[in-house]
Amino acid sequence: MAAVATVGASAQATQATVALDTAACPAIPEAAIRRIVGIEIGDLLAGPGDVPAGGNRLAMFCQEGVARLAARGAGGGQPIERELRLAEFPGDAAPRALALAGVEMLAALDPAVRERIQIRQSPAAAPAPEPPARADRSVAAVGIAISAVRREFLGGAGFGGWGGRIDLDRGFGRRFVVGIDAEIDGGNSTVALGEARALLVSAGAFGGLRAAGARLVGSLSLGARVGLASLEGTPAGGAGATGATALRPWWGPAIAARGWLRTGPIGFVAAIEVGVAARGARGLADGATVLAVDGAWLLAGLGVRF
Repeated sequence: MAAVATVGASAQATQATVALDTAACPAIPEAAIRRIVGIEIGDLLAGPGDVPAGGNRLAMFCQEGVARLAARGAGGGQPIERELRLAEFPGDAAPRALALAGVEMLAALDPAVRERIQIRQSPAAAPAPEPPARADRSVAAVGIAISAVRREFLGGAGFGGWGGRIDLDRGFGRRFVVGIDAEIDGGNSTVALGEARALLVSAGAFGGLRAAGARLVGSLSLGARVGLASLEGTPAGGAGATGATALRPWWGPAIAARGWLRTGPIGFVAAIEVGVAARGARGLADGATVLAVDGAWLLAGLGVRF
């Protein structure tokens, strides 16, 4: 450690070219003047009491409220002198005024001092622009999902079946989302007179709120679903009944919750939907309801999202 300190001190002594002498100006703190001069010219300023051989010298003399500055260059010759009235610089302004005036005088004598001041005053290099943040695909503006779904109408003789759905959702900021979907479901039920089948085609429109994390996003939306139900009855052999087909509309309000997990360009999506049919459709056999697309419904789905 001693060897390192000795080398550092030697390097500083070699670089220093300016001696500062304020002994004849006791009214102004030398430490304050040195601090400001050091800010302006850095390690060109020699330490207290040091006089670099062949260097520059800045001396200050104060008498009767007047400070006289004298700067002499390394080559000798006529010094540059300047006087300042201390009354014009009250409080902490006096050390700064004397220091800056002295630095200007030294700059007129020594190109190295001028260069050091110019380096300090030149604007700092602009920081390299940060690369644009990579978009979080979990909250991408538009997403498309394909899901397998199970739809159940919960009343007596309610329809239940499997199907498929395609969703298109669009986010607005990180909090709002709207979406539309198209779905087709099919199911059948065995009854006393034979078999009842239903094919449902529907579309939904929803809007609501969403919350997004780094990889997981969830939404809760209100909307409605409207569709057509194709109801068909096929009698069993020997039942003495006649089969028939009917096409009926159905629709109703709903609430939907969705969540998706981003694992790359393709993520996983899960959905739950609860609604109630404001208008439903019923399939009848011998005057009794055997298949109902009516009342409250529940849907669960699982799929992938792009």
